[in-house]
Amino acid sequence: MNRSLRWKLTGSYLVLVLFSLAVAAAVLIPAITRVYLTAYERSVLNEAKTIALVLGAYQAEGASIARLDDIASGSSWRDGVYVGVKDVRGRPPATGRWAGAPAGTVAPEIASALAGTPATAIRLDPGSHEPRIFGAAPMTSRGAVTGVVQVSIPRLWVNQALEEVWEALGKALLAGVAAALLLGAWRARALTAPVLELARAARRISAGDLGARALVRGEDEIGQLAGAFNAMADQLRQKLAAVSEDRNMIEAIISSMSDAVVAVDLQGTILLRNRAAEDLLGLPCLRREPERPVHPGGRPDAPARVTLREVLGDHPCCRGIETAAHEGRDVTEEYAPDPHSERILDLHATPLRGPAGEIAGAVAVIRDVTDFRRTERLRRELTANVSHELRTPLTSIKGFTETLLGGAMADEDARRRFLTIIDSEATRLMKLVDDLMDLSRLESKAVSMEPAPVRLDELAAEAVSRMRPQAERHLVSLRLRGADGAPDHTAGTALADRDRILQVLTNLLDNAIKFTPEGGTVEVSVGGAPSEAAVSVSDTGPGIPPDDLPRVFDRFYRVERSRSRGPGGTGLGLAIAKHIVEAHGGRITVTSRANAGSTFTFTLPAAPGSAASRGGPAAPPPTRSASRPPAPRSAPGGLG
Repeated sequence: MNRSLRWKLTGSYLVLVLFSLAVAAAVLIPAITRVYLTAYERSVLNEAKTIALVLGAYQAEGASIARLDDIASGSSWRDGVYVGVKDVRGRPPATGRWAGAPAGTVAPEIASALAGTPATAIRLDPGSHEPRIFGAAPMTSRGAVTGVVQVSIPRLWVNQALEEVWEALGKALLAGVAAALLLGAWRARALTAPVLELARAARRISAGDLGARALVRGEDEIGQLAGAFNAMADQLRQKLAAVSEDRNMIEAIISSMSDAVVAVDLQGTILLRNRAAEDLLGLPCLRREPERPVHPGGRPDAPARVTLREVLGDHPCCRGIETAAHEGRDVTEEYAPDPHSERILDLHATPLRGPAGEIAGAVAVIRDVTDFRRTERLRRELTANVSHELRTPLTSIKGFTETLLGGAMADEDARRRFLTIIDSEATRLMKLVDDLMDLSRLESKAVSMEPAPVRLDELAAEAVSRMRPQAERHLVSLRLRGADGAPDHTAGTALADRDRILQVLTNLLDNAIKFTPEGGTVEVSVGGAPSEAAVSVSDTGPGIPPDDLPRVFDRFYRVERSRSRGPGGTGLGLAIAKHIVEAHGGRITVTSRANAGSTFTFTLPAAPGSAASRGGPAAPPPTRSASRPPAPRSAPGGLG
């Protein structure tokens, strides 16, 4: 309380009044004392003059100095008052009160009276050794001074008279102090009330209540201050709302980025990170409480701060960010966070600078470039494979053409044989180009599917019929599982593009026939589950090595050429088949055992109302493309 503004103002008022009263007392006390002394001196002098006039009459009748002194002594009106007569030399008569006093210099008031001028003096009385007020008036006869009447009173009487004055003055001072205290407290309260209101509003705003305002009315300086304060609070609220909106927008943008963003200060404390950073680097989850006003007296808990090194340890990302922060240079590098993983991260860290340009930390963007690098590798492999696949037939065509131009055209048998080989290689080139274009359109989703209910058993029968001549040429038995070789009409209906699924079946049968030795068997079976239909193509060939199974659907990937007869296909057939099946919302798998053959199986969503779909929900039709350019059908392709 004693330190509050109200009591400081009250104390200031009180000190000011006390100081004023002290100054007034310092001026009044000597003045009052002088007034009283002057009044007493005048009274004593008047008494001396009056007595001198009376004694002058007695003296004119012939009274002696001793007789005059006795008469004067009898005129004393109070104990302690001295009235006496002095002769023309200023000496008391022999019978007087101070007749035995030692001779000395004549008192100044006596000397003045002897000179004809009444006078007063305040001095120490030699006889009583106390200060007294003396007054002396001359007695005259026929114009000459014949003696002096001296009157004196104790100086103490003035002090006693002044005590009542000092008591009254003290009471007046106390009353003034009390009035100053009361009036000062009242005025201090009136003056500090708007200041306290401003302080209350400031505390509420500092605690987060941006809607607080100072309720102060008035046109004085404090009222103007309150108006400026409220205007400032409005501006602050608008600015903070704009800053909060910008911050939320920036955080939303950073949070929605697929690249990881991390910002740290010079001590490595994490200042900012997005959800991608949590996923890529394993940083602590970003939990942000919704914004809400903080009530007065409440303090939000400070969020826990962690350093990047505490979370990641000796991580390449941590080292790169620390280098950018401490050395003030950009850092760009690629690294594998886990030596046992194929994932590759690209780090770009740059120094974070403060308002004055000083380095305050670093900000880094980390991108997962695994798919990009894999795509680059696949592109290089594709270029190498395409170059290799094109080089072989082109070399054959060029070699036989040069042989014909060199003179072999004269030999009818050689010319026909060479032209037959050139035609075969050209056909192979055309097939390779068609498969590449078909695969490219499938991968880019440029080929639209026309799904419709398709009986897979009928489609399998058509594919078997088309491939039967090829199987007979290779002495391979080709059959469709069913009673007496007839199609299995218990199979369901799939929702698919008929031509594309026929292409898949043709490619699978072509591979199976190529990899099945003479006397072997290739079998097609159609079945299904409640929500999907399935087709399997099995052969009795040498099988696929376990190491090759995960890659049989890759472009240009071939099992050892010794496992198949003939030159083999383009190496794109299974890749095309996989893309077609997956575009229908299905899947394709392969199982194989060494020297026991292989089985390729693909599934498709069952058509609504089909036998396969009864008992389970129907699969949704594949999404149709907006445009449907003509899609050339490739010739049967093989595994290689």
